[in-house]
Amino acid sequence: MSTVKVSRNEPCPCGSGKKYKKCCGSKEAVSIKEVLNHEVIELQKEVRAFALTHYAGDMKEDFTDLLEILEDIDREEKEFYEFVHSFWYILFGTVDDEDSIMDEFIHEKTPYIARPRLKSILQSWAEGKAVAGIMTEVTDEKAAIKDSLTGKVYNVSLFGEMNGFEEGNFAFAILLPYGEEHLAFPAILDLPKENASRFEDYIQYSFEDAGYDHPEVYLAEYFIDLMNETPKSLSAPSMDNFDWPSKGAENVADIFRKDMEQAGEEPWIIGMGISLWMEYCEKTGKQVKKPDNYVAGLRYLVTTIAPVMETLTQKEIGEKYGISGSRVSNYYGDIYNEVEDTIRQLIESSNVEEVPPVQSHNLAMESEMHDIVKEIQELGLTDMEEINDYMEKRVNEPGPKRNTSQSKEDKAQDLIYAAMEESGKKRVQLAEQALELNPNHPDAYNILGEEASSITAALTLFEKGVKLGREELGQDFFKQNKGYFWGLIETRPYMRAAANFAAALEGAGRIKDAISQYEELLELNPDDNQGIRDLLFSAYCADGQLKKAQKLLKQYEETTAENAYNQVLLELLANGFTAKADKLLKEAKRSNKYVVDYLTGKKKLPAELPDYYGFGDQNEAMIIAGLKKHLWDKISGVKEWLKK
Repeated sequence: MSTVKVSRNEPCPCGSGKKYKKCCGSKEAVSIKEVLNHEVIELQKEVRAFALTHYAGDMKEDFTDLLEILEDIDREEKEFYEFVHSFWYILFGTVDDEDSIMDEFIHEKTPYIARPRLKSILQSWAEGKAVAGIMTEVTDEKAAIKDSLTGKVYNVSLFGEMNGFEEGNFAFAILLPYGEEHLAFPAILDLPKENASRFEDYIQYSFEDAGYDHPEVYLAEYFIDLMNETPKSLSAPSMDNFDWPSKGAENVADIFRKDMEQAGEEPWIIGMGISLWMEYCEKTGKQVKKPDNYVAGLRYLVTTIAPVMETLTQKEIGEKYGISGSRVSNYYGDIYNEVEDTIRQLIESSNVEEVPPVQSHNLAMESEMHDIVKEIQELGLTDMEEINDYMEKRVNEPGPKRNTSQSKEDKAQDLIYAAMEESGKKRVQLAEQALELNPNHPDAYNILGEEASSITAALTLFEKGVKLGREELGQDFFKQNKGYFWGLIETRPYMRAAANFAAALEGAGRIKDAISQYEELLELNPDDNQGIRDLLFSAYCADGQLKKAQKLLKQYEETTAENAYNQVLLELLANGFTAKADKLLKEAKRSNKYVVDYLTGKKKLPAELPDYYGFGDQNEAMIIAGLKKHLWDKISGVKEWLKK
C-alpha cells in the first residue's frame, strides 16, 4: 500500500473536516516531541558509555583525587558521587588538547545523526553549565532554577522519571541546552526549601572566599565539592550537645557563639571553636572568672586556623572585649597550647586551613618575655627553680604588669612593639620616636626600611639595622649561640633586619650577596622559624646553583605540595621535559591540583597572596605559584607542557 503525503494546511484524510495540522497532524507533533525526548536521553547514555570506554582511567584518577577532598562519606555516598562525577567529568574535565570528553563525543557522533534538530541539540551540548540555585517555578513539564551567583534563570524540561520537585527548593544541576530550554545531565539534586536562603548564602560566601572572577567557572570547577559541603553548612553543634564543667565555661562558649553568628561566620567554624574550647576546659579544669578574656583568646585562635569573615587583629579583638592586645595573645597562647594536637590533626586531614606563622602573636609573646625578664631582674631572682616557677605563673596566670622602672631603651622597645602592630604613617612615626630614645635599635631601621619608597633606601636602612644588631650582640655571641639563635629573645631584631636585608639584596639584583645572607641565617637558626629555606631555594634556582638547591630540599625534606612542585621545577631546570619530570608533576598534582592553573595563567593570581591556606586548597596553590612563577616562566615551553 502506498503512503499518501498530506500538506499541513490541507483537509485531514480522516474526514473530520479540520486541517491536517489541527487534527491528526497535532498528534504526530506530540509524537515527534516524545521521540526527541527519548533520543536525547539515549544520547546522554551514549556519551557516558563513550567516556567509560575511552577515558575510564582518567575519570578514575580524577575521582580518586576528589575523594581526598570529600569528607566522611560512606559507601552509598561514594557510589552516588562517583556516578555524578562521571557526568561532571564528561563536560568539565579536560583530555587531549584541552577538549572535553563531550567535545570528543560530539565530533565522533555528529556525522551519524540524520535528524537536523537532534544534530543541532547535540552540538549545543558543548556549552553545558553547572547551576546552583532556587527552584522558582515547578510544573509537571518544567522547572525554573534561578542561579544563586549569576541570577540567570534556566528553564529545565522535566520528562522521564524527573518529578517530585517543590517550588522554593534549592537545586544543584548540570544542564545541557535543549532548544530554548535545558536538560538535566543526568538529574536535579534538590534540598529542602526551609534552608534555601542559607544555602544561597553559603554558595555566595564560598565563591567570594575562593577569589574567582567568574561565577560560572567557579561553579563548574567546584560543583561536586559544593554539592557535598552545602548541606553540611547547617551542621553547627547545639550548646545542649556539651556537658560543660562550669557555668563560666558555658558562658564563654555562649558569648563566642553569639558574637560569631553576629559576625556572619559559618556554622562549622563556630562549631569547631566551641569544640576546641570544650577540649581546653576538660584538660585544664580552669575556673573562668572573666569570660570575655577567654572569648577574646578563642576568637583570635579561630582566626588563625579558619577562613573567617571578620578577620580582627589582636589589638582589635582586645578593644572589642576590653583587654590589651598582649593579654589577647596570652589567652590565645594558653588555649592553643592545650589543643595544639587537635589543631594539627585537623590540618593534616585538610578540614581547616593551615595555621600560619602569626607575627603579631609572636611579637606579643616576645614583648611579654621582655617584661618577664625585666621583672626577674628587679626581683633579684637567681635560683633557676624560683625563676622557672615565676615564669610559669606569669605565663599561665596573666595579670596586670608589675610596676618596673623604665629606661630610655625600655621605652624605645615598647614603641617598637607598638609600631609593629600599626601600619602606614603611624608605624613610621612610632619607629622614629623609638630612635630618638635609642638611636641604635635595629628594629627601628627595620621598620623604616619596610616603609621605604625605593629599594635603594630600603637596602641602606636594612643594612644599618644589621650592622647595629651585630655590634649590640658582639661576635663572640654569634659564635657561642650559633644553631639556636632565634630561641634567644635578644637576637630577634637582628634576625628580622638580616632577613629583610637579604630579600632587598635579591630584589636589587645582588643575588649572590642575598644567598650569602640567607645561608648565614640558616646556619644561625637551622630550625628556620623565619621560613628562609624557601627564599634560599628560589635564589639558588635563579642563580643556577641547582646542586645546592637539591641539597637544601633534601635537608628540609617535607611531604608538602610546595616541596613537590619544587622538585618538578628543579628537574625542569636541570634536565628539561624528562620522563622523571612527568612523573614528578603527576605526584605534585596529587598534592595540589590547582597550582598548574595559576602557573599556566588559566587562573589569575591575586594582587596579594592569601594569609591562610589549607593543604591542597586554592590558597595554597596561589602561594606556591605566586612565589615561584618568575622561575617557571623562564622555562621555554613550560606552559604547554603543564597543560598536557
